[in-house]
Amino acid sequence: MIIRLPGILLIALSTFSSCASLQTYSSLSKALEDPLSVEALRISNQELRSLPPELAQFRNLKELTVFRARLDTISPVIGELSQLRKLSVTSCRLRYVDESIGNLKNLESLQLQNNQLTKIPESIGALSSLKELKLYNNYLDSLPPSIGKLDNLQYLYLSSNSLSSVPASIGQLSSLRFLYLARNDLMALPPEIGLLQGLVELDVTNAGALVKIPETICAIHNLETLYVDATVAIPYCLESRISSRFRIVVK
Repeated sequence: MIIRLPGILLIALSTFSSCASLQTYSSLSKALEDPLSVEALRISNQELRSLPPELAQFRNLKELTVFRARLDTISPVIGELSQLRKLSVTSCRLRYVDESIGNLKNLESLQLQNNQLTKIPESIGALSSLKELKLYNNYLDSLPPSIGKLDNLQYLYLSSNSLSSVPASIGQLSSLRFLYLARNDLMALPPEIGLLQGLVELDVTNAGALVKIPETICAIHNLETLYVDATVAIPYCLESRISSRFRIVVK
């Protein structure tokens, strides 16, 4: 089934919901009164430019959310939050993420969308528990090859960046199910994308001028939805596969 849609904005909702039972604070000063009790900290609409060193006192912190702040740097202190499961720094002015983020072995969700990032650190490949990575609406022009080490990654959001290529190591993401590459500057997808046997949804809408989808994509038998625009060349093997289980959506 080929579906043609005029103009649709896909809004990605978080796959990993916050746990309502967590001891949550929205004031940094209040949280510092009893730092070991703090499990979730949510900071918004503040003049915060970098993460304060006092953050290291929150030894039991599992969720850290910074929203609409002036934050432009994720400083080395982030690497000391060993219990962190979710880190969300969105709609800020973020330009730099310290390599120490790779110390967060329990991190399952990393949300850095709607910022000013031009690169992400190589150490991101050390996030062995990561399941969700949101980097859309930034200025990324490349990804570190280490991204292929994220064995548990299921959701990868890369839309609305300046990516000119995708590393071949992406084919190593054995758990990946959803890959969003819309609105980038890609010329082609690496043939290794055909190794993503668990992939069920791929979006390459306006991913680049005349972007080419490799024939190897036909090896992904679990693929259910492919989002494209009218300029994308679709391999014949996919067009002939169209059925109730697989659809191509032209946006």
